[in-house]
Amino acid sequence: MFETKERSRLGAALLTGLLLVVAVAATAAAQDQDAPAATAAPAATVELSFGTGIDRETRDVTGASARFATADFTEETGQIYCLSRVMNIGAPAAVTHVWYHDGTTMAKVDLNVGSEDWRTWSSKRILRAWTGNWEVKVLDANGMVLASAGFVIE
Repeated sequence: MFETKERSRLGAALLTGLLLVVAVAATAAAQDQDAPAATAAPAATVELSFGTGIDRETRDVTGASARFATADFTEETGQIYCLSRVMNIGAPAAVTHVWYHDGTTMAKVDLNVGSEDWRTWSSKRILRAWTGNWEVKVLDANGMVLASAGFVIE
């Protein structure tokens, strides 16, 4: 008889414990359903293009290309422009264009971003001797690379 009472108490304790676990799990599930889903902010995106000039009305490059000839560069007109269309970065914000020639940093230009869809540009005067591979990296305020693209001067 003692053994039966002990089993009954053990069974009741197990049943109580099981009910407690189910109740806690149900409460946690209900809280998860009530909580609004966290929405991630859209990632910043940057589109880059290169050219020999900027049309300020359309805010686009002129003479767009990924290959340029040294014959096109003189001391007066030897510039390449890098146009960045920056989207979803938040405003106001800032980005930096870092210009590289064959892996060597040639210039850093800080640029303001004034809205969620903003076009901005920098330019680099090019000497005829600077043939080879060029790259521009766009960095955010924390130094993270948002985009990079390159061009060649032959």
